[in-house]
Amino acid sequence: MQTSSRNGDTYGKGAFALLCGAAALGVLTGTVCLCTDTDSAFVADTLGYIREDDYARVMAGSLLGSTVFLLGFALLGFCALGQPFEIALLILRGMGTGYSVAEIYASAGREKLLFAAGLVLPGAVISTLALAAAAREALSLSNIYLKLTLSGRTEQSPRDAVKLYGAKMLVIEAILAVAAGADTVCSYLFAGRVL
Repeated sequence: MQTSSRNGDTYGKGAFALLCGAAALGVLTGTVCLCTDTDSAFVADTLGYIREDDYARVMAGSLLGSTVFLLGFALLGFCALGQPFEIALLILRGMGTGYSVAEIYASAGREKLLFAAGLVLPGAVISTLALAAAAREALSLSNIYLKLTLSGRTEQSPRDAVKLYGAKMLVIEAILAVAAGADTVCSYLFAGRVL
């Protein structure tokens, strides 16, 4: 699913694993941030709509949050020097996920740990993997523009790369919609048992 290809594999499984590792680093950092935060009312306020059984709001909030990050990746892909920002954006998304998961765990306690995991993890895992794929595609397109800037030529036509890039970003948006659906279903199943 790469925008660019050199022998069919510019950014393969190893790069995808590194990007997932960057997201995991963000999750760990977000969890540590919650542990050092004395006032964690932010996530408690955002979880209020789950208590109200407003599942349309859960779906819209989850999809909007992920789509904002996808839009960030999509725009950074057009920047020849966007690579560090694309990785930083993935880490930032992981931080938000880690903070939210830690907040729900802190609110639920150990006795409700499985329900808390069921509430958050399915949608978070799907959206994180989709956004890691988006980061990989953005890195590929950024590299095409960087090569074009430095040498004036690339292995692949920028026009073809952009068309493929746009199609892949739409597929990733569909996957993010599935993740938002998973968040909604998990809220229906587990929110009453956790909150």
